[in-house]
Formats: sequence, structure tokens, C-alpha cells
Amino acid sequence: MLDRTTWQARAAAHAARVDAFIEPHLARRGSSVKHPVHDFLFTYYAQRPAQLRRWHPGYGAALADAPEYAGLKGYVDGSVTEAYVASKAQPVRGLLNLLRATEGRPAHTGCLGLHEWAMVYRQSPDELRHNDWPLRLGSAGTDEVVEGHRVKCSHFDAFRFFTPPARG
Repeated sequence: MLDRTTWQARAAAHAARVDAFIEPHLARRGSSVKHPVHDFLFTYYAQRPAQLRRWHPGYGAALADAPEYAGLKGYVDGSVTEAYVASKAQPVRGLLNLLRATEGRPAHTGCLGLHEWAMVYRQSPDELRHNDWPLRLGSAGTDEVVEGHRVKCSHFDAFRFFTPPARG
């Protein structure tokens, strides 16, 4: 059982660490200024800044005098319930199985970020998702790089964003 003074200090320290990353994002968002990399972390992964700021003590710890946690999913009387942890067992087992299946396989490290290039292959400047940010080599140069390499990428999820001509 963590007393209120102890857990609030830990929560404040966590929020301060996270704020260093989310405050610039919130300031840009408030000014309608886009950033192609940092915004991606909040749109693709769908993490809300408030979720990232909220500290959790971890399973097995209880928080004394913690009405802030009363309405949170999985919490009862300041601690995460065993039932909530049990409800997460299947996805955790799935992740464990994935890690076991991949740990013995050789790593593929030859991507060189080409999945990013395949996402803009043969697009006009108007079609680019972040067309406020110029391509380093321009459209023709980017297309030339993709055509000159075999795009073999370990970023499996990125494939769904490849342009149709890059999928072959």
C-alpha cells in the first residue's frame, strides 16, 4: 500500500518525464503546426497525451486515498484487480508466442528505411501525405532509389501503406 504522499510524488515524477515529450506536440497541435514524425506517434499509435501522463503503480500495489483512480478501468479501491490482469492474459500470451517464434530466426537488417520510400513511390507532390515537407531527393530521385533496390523490409505493418506500384 502506497500512501498518498508517496504515490503522488511518483505520479508527478512520471508526468514530468512524459511532459518533455508531449508538451511540444500539444503546442504544435494548438497552433495547427504539423510534424511528420512526432505527430505520427500520436496518430498511428493512437496514444492520447493524457493516457501517457497517467502513472500506474503496477499490479500488486495499492494506492491509499486515490479517488482519481476510482473510475479507471480495472481499478477497485486503489489497485488493479486480479480479474483485469487475467483479462489481459490472452494478448500477453500471443505476444510471448510471437517473441518465441522470432527469437531464433536471423534478423533482417537490410531495410535501410526503404519502406518509407515505398510509401511515396510514384506519387505526385500533391498526393504526398506530408507534402509540406519536401522529399530529400524529390519525386524522381525517390522513385529511382526504390526502382534500384529490392525493398525487403521487416516493417511488415508498413506494407499496407506502400503505393500500388511499389507492392510488386
